[in-house]
This record gives sequence, C-alpha cells and structure tokens, in this order.
Amino acid sequence: MGWLVLVCIVIMTGYGIKRLLTTSWEGQVFSFKNFLLLTVTYGVLLTGFATVYTVMTLEGVEVMEIDTTNHSFWSLFSTSIYLSGMMLFSIGNGEIIPLGLGRWVSLMASYLGHALPVTVVWTLIFNRPPSE
Repeated sequence: MGWLVLVCIVIMTGYGIKRLLTTSWEGQVFSFKNFLLLTVTYGVLLTGFATVYTVMTLEGVEVMEIDTTNHSFWSLFSTSIYLSGMMLFSIGNGEIIPLGLGRWVSLMASYLGHALPVTVVWTLIFNRPPSE
C-alpha cells in the first residue's frame, strides 16, 4: 500500500512541476497569482518529497539517519518535511543525514529546488511581450 501512495505522490509532483512550467504568466511579473502559483508548487514538492521519505522509512528502507523505533507517524513525517525543506531550499543537511536510496532522493530534491527558480525566471524573460 505504501508503494502505491509513493507512485501517486510522484505522479502528482510531476504534474505540479509541469503545471508550473506550462502556465502562462499573466499580468505583471510580480503578481499575487504568480506568487501563489510558486507557493503551491513548492508546497507540493515539499510534501511530496516528505511523503517519499516517510513511505520509504515505513516500508523498511533506510533513507535517513534517525531512530525510527520510538517515532509516531506524525513525528516521522515532520522530520521528513524538515529534511525535504533543507534539500529543496538549501544544499545542506544538518543533523539528519540521508542514507542509501535517500541520498538519490535528496539529490533529486536539491536539483529541483535549485533548477526550478532558474526555469521560472527564464520562462518569465522569454515569454514577456515585446516592449513598445
């Protein structure tokens, strides 16, 4: 069951990124709508990667260096949110260290966290209407 949830989360995260990159940026570059679109996309990525870490940990795959014996689901999920946020918004992992397959998931999260802003700015620059 956990692996099915994992596949669904990966599909939804991919759709969120596709939606961000194919949406036309209407109005001014710095509009509330554009801000909400970026916020929702990063929220989907954050919870998506946290769900990947959580499901893999619950399925017995060691993805981060924490003691999982005394943790409730929500404690594990909040730790996964923290790790996901560190990977998306900065390159660095303080007290939580990814292990095994978790390293590859962390690499993907850090790549998307750094490539997405560049892609958005690139899209904004090249989709601007010509100035008169």
